[in-house]
Amino acid sequence: MQIALIKSYTDKPWRSPETYGLIEKELSVRWKLSSIETKDPSELKLFLDGLGSKEKLFVFNIAEYLEEKSKHSFLPGLLDGWGFNHLGSRAEVVKLGLDKAGTKRVLRQNGVPTPDDFLASPGDSDESIIAQAKLIGFPLMVKPSLEGGHLGIGDDSIVRDNAGLAREVARIQKEFSQPALVEKYIGGEGMREFSVGGIDAEKPFFTPVEVDYASMNVAVPILSHDTAVNDLEKVVPVKDEKLARELNALAWNCFKAVGASDYARVDIRADTSGAYVLEINVMPGLGPHSFLPEAAWTLHGLSYGELIATLVETALGRISHSGSLGSVSASGKRNPEGRSL
Repeated sequence: MQIALIKSYTDKPWRSPETYGLIEKELSVRWKLSSIETKDPSELKLFLDGLGSKEKLFVFNIAEYLEEKSKHSFLPGLLDGWGFNHLGSRAEVVKLGLDKAGTKRVLRQNGVPTPDDFLASPGDSDESIIAQAKLIGFPLMVKPSLEGGHLGIGDDSIVRDNAGLAREVARIQKEFSQPALVEKYIGGEGMREFSVGGIDAEKPFFTPVEVDYASMNVAVPILSHDTAVNDLEKVVPVKDEKLARELNALAWNCFKAVGASDYARVDIRADTSGAYVLEINVMPGLGPHSFLPEAAWTLHGLSYGELIATLVETALGRISHSGSLGSVSASGKRNPEGRSL
């Protein structure tokens, strides 16, 4: 099996040269590997075509775009359109995951609880926005509707009155040129936040962790953009078996509702009113200190290299079962024993 690694660098720690270097090292131990870093889709296509038969090629990609800043060249769409087997979900699922409002609609249609929300689009009147906010009730969370990586989220994103709502909606619309997603802020009595990674291996397994805000020295208990890009999140593994089963079931229902493949991470908030899916990241960070790799080690004893191998083998198994890949060359590494549903 030939593996092609696409490198698309950003200033995020999970897309840094160091992270790609680790992935490259681990893949090359187990498979024949070729790597490329380019901003040109034509160059990428020539590179992949030059690696031989598509049936014997697997593309390891963890980026939405070749050039993220300008959102240029949507990689899952390119790979699907060109007919290359690749890690992760289909292009339409990745697009859905980037559309927070669209994702929440799909979750509701499938009975997955998510906070009440509405979209505040450019041109909407103040009266209309205030009326919709009144139906949900303050406090509210305001964030970009079409961004990942916690972009646009900071302490001021939680609003408690009409003036704050107008300010944040205007900021999102101006800064990101897109509608603002306004949703009920889940921050009542007993608030807890969780992140559950899921890998759809032969026996699905999960990595539930709780965000440890008490040790993060933050004024507001939210995962802001600054916190994410500076790797300041603190998490602790969820070891209570009953709670873990409940979180895993909710994450799995979300995973299946959106049609995710191979792996994903689901963010969940709970208070005394219930537990709610905030969003699903169908291309979660795979930096060595990202939630999924750290939890895979803590909860399952899965090293970084074993995790990367497991992701490849999971994807190859899916592709083989779909009939679009010939014989699969596995690394021989075990799949970890985890909780299946």
